[in-house]
Amino acid sequence: MQGKVALVTGGNSGIGLELCKGLASAGAHVVMVSRDQARGEAALEIVREATGSESLELMQCDLADFEDIHRFAAEFTAEHDRLHLLLNNAGAIIGDRRLTVQGHEVTFGVNHLAPFLLTHLLLPTLKASAPSRVISTASEASRLGHMDFDDLDFEKRPYRQMQAYCDSKLANILFTRVLKRRLAGTGVAAHCFHPGPVRTRFGEESRSLIGLAIKLGRLFMISPKKGADTGVWLATSDLDDLEKGDYWARRRPLRGVKEARSREVAERLWDVSERLVGLDPGSF
Repeated sequence: MQGKVALVTGGNSGIGLELCKGLASAGAHVVMVSRDQARGEAALEIVREATGSESLELMQCDLADFEDIHRFAAEFTAEHDRLHLLLNNAGAIIGDRRLTVQGHEVTFGVNHLAPFLLTHLLLPTLKASAPSRVISTASEASRLGHMDFDDLDFEKRPYRQMQAYCDSKLANILFTRVLKRRLAGTGVAAHCFHPGPVRTRFGEESRSLIGLAIKLGRLFMISPKKGADTGVWLATSDLDDLEKGDYWARRRPLRGVKEARSREVAERLWDVSERLVGLDPGSF
């Protein structure tokens, strides 16, 4: 990983923090992306102390705001002419229905629309840096997800935080599979992974019974370091070793549920996502 540039969203805590540690230890220049400056600076010091790396950088971005994503991407590309690894890791699970700046349900907006837009904006740099990779943190929660194209933002159906989360994780897998097809021959690989039930701060804002269950369940969860293992492995392994899959867990390929394997659903989600984030059709 010497000389490689890696960008990690949600790099200030949990799985993202461990991804940053793993990549920094491997020799990459790591750009940690955090919404909160103070938390980001604290995380940067943790990674520096844990790895001894001085090739670290903190950048700020609010993934719940498309305009800020555009600002961030422009700032990043102005300062960096290379990007070898984009790790779309940041995620949210929200107890009550909230909206992004552009009016989308936050879970869908942050977990899917934000990485969809960010990947598009950084794709020229990824292609110029090939071989390069886009790796997204998905989840086996996708097995309970469904793409309700009539109500992606929970405007009609009752809001349920776990359903919103599961839907967004299904979207991560669908996005990865279309991205992989569209980037064939460009030198940019696309993968996603299930980290497992990880003991992090994820979901701590929820005040519902599900939030309580998450907190109690942490007693039986794996460490963030173990959860990040497959992500670090996907980032650092020889590309030939990754040819047999695009969705992974414990360094092994997963098949995913029927809807996650549907090309029709995946292409439809792609087309809808282009429209929702304001991209021209076919520009990706």
